Amino acid sequence: MFRMESDVAVCDPPEVPAVVESEPIADLTEPPRGPILRKSLSLVTVSWLFGAVWATTISGAPLTQFARSLGLGEFQFGLLSAAPYLASLISLPASLWIERSGQRKKIFFLGNYSQRLLWVPIALVPFFMLSHYGTSIAGAAAWVFLGLMFLMYALGNVAGPAWVSWMADVVPDRARGRYFSRRRMLGILTAVPATVFAGWLLDKLTGSGAASPLVMMQWCAVVFLAATVFGLADIALFHGVPEPHAEPKDESVTHIFSQPFKNKQFVWFAGYVAMLMFAVAPMGQFVTLFVVDRLGFSNKLTQIVLLAVPMLGQLFMLPVCGRAVDRMGKKPLMTIASLGLVPVGLAWCFVTREHAWLGALLAAMGAILWLGVEIANFNFVLEMTGDDDNAGGTSFVAINSVIINAAGFIGGLAWGGVALWLRDVKIPFHFLSMRHITYFEILFASSAVLRLLAAVIFLPKMHEPTARPTREALRFMGANIYNNLFTRIFQPMRSITIKLKETYLAREAE
Repeated sequence: MFRMESDVAVCDPPEVPAVVESEPIADLTEPPRGPILRKSLSLVTVSWLFGAVWATTISGAPLTQFARSLGLGEFQFGLLSAAPYLASLISLPASLWIERSGQRKKIFFLGNYSQRLLWVPIALVPFFMLSHYGTSIAGAAAWVFLGLMFLMYALGNVAGPAWVSWMADVVPDRARGRYFSRRRMLGILTAVPATVFAGWLLDKLTGSGAASPLVMMQWCAVVFLAATVFGLADIALFHGVPEPHAEPKDESVTHIFSQPFKNKQFVWFAGYVAMLMFAVAPMGQFVTLFVVDRLGFSNKLTQIVLLAVPMLGQLFMLPVCGRAVDRMGKKPLMTIASLGLVPVGLAWCFVTREHAWLGALLAAMGAILWLGVEIANFNFVLEMTGDDDNAGGTSFVAINSVIINAAGFIGGLAWGGVALWLRDVKIPFHFLSMRHITYFEILFASSAVLRLLAAVIFLPKMHEPTARPTREALRFMGANIYNNLFTRIFQPMRSITIKLKETYLAREAE
């Protein structure tokens, strides 16, 4: 429910007159320029080096193992996957607060500092309840955990619209795709070792999951507390980023929130992403449950297959997606990504413990393709938010968030209900590596069908005048992939060959 052309931390800003060095950052009345812009882009990039560690460490195996140790059932796992989507409703009053006050930076800090600090009670309160009152209170502890998780997601949605609107005024529009792709790319460099280390540490300290639930919860809590430190460092770096002045708006609530629905392209786009989120979002939690419970993967292997390998795949593809959305347009990137997600979802039915490599491959392909949807979605919303003629402002961010997250919430409840209803189903079915059909295979196949429907129903209705044809975008991305391979693999080999040849010729001359 996140990366560019060079190896430097930030993209070169467009040539604009430099701001006078003595100009107070807090008094900016227009987007930053010159040295202030370069410093701002650097800080936003560096912040994600810490934020990526926080985001990946609190997810995956640690979160699933913590929840399993609490005794969450199939339906409660569905609620856990649905919680972030229900919490998106908070973005509506948050957007209204932002529009009426104009205090984007203040609201950003309030929401995000509270969100990161909430991981302290998330880690400690359920563990304290079980350790002091025993398993008789496990049910209550599970609901306390779910409530705290919902509050954590809600606080993130308070800060979300403020951050998007703020960044729309800070990052130059013609470089957004490349800049945010590079930012995410650099975050992967810290996220991959962090997620592998978290999985290795849990295996080491809990005997690869053989420890008691309390011991597992204890060490998962330690991981959450350590991640909180990185999460706070991520937000703290934004203190040095200026906030261009935003005029408070006194329009009525109806006027503010009706603007997105008057834009037909926005409505079709929201429908497309909503169906895709309904199909894809709940699968993350159930895929993790699938590899832990059904396949018996260790914590370390789970982290590698579901987080580390996908992030490495994204690291390679981020520059390609960033260039594609800037030069080819958003719609062709969404078309390619959506259709590619269909076979990826279906193929999870054939993953077994003996074919862990297939799970890693599918996780990587799914992450890469979803990356295309994410980048296109983010740039679409930034475009709507940053348009000077657009009276909606952050309402586009809030409405988009509510629509797609409502779909994710309904999907989480639906998938949780199906899992509970079909949890005892085991139908013999021999095909390739499949031996039985359970609720996991039914969920994966249903998700694949819905992904296809999202692409064929909504994408043809969307029109982007400046977008290039999908075939041309596919050729463009293919050429970029080849160039990346040539630059990163073959070019160093060619340089070594030339060097060896020069050394040989020099010796022959002697």
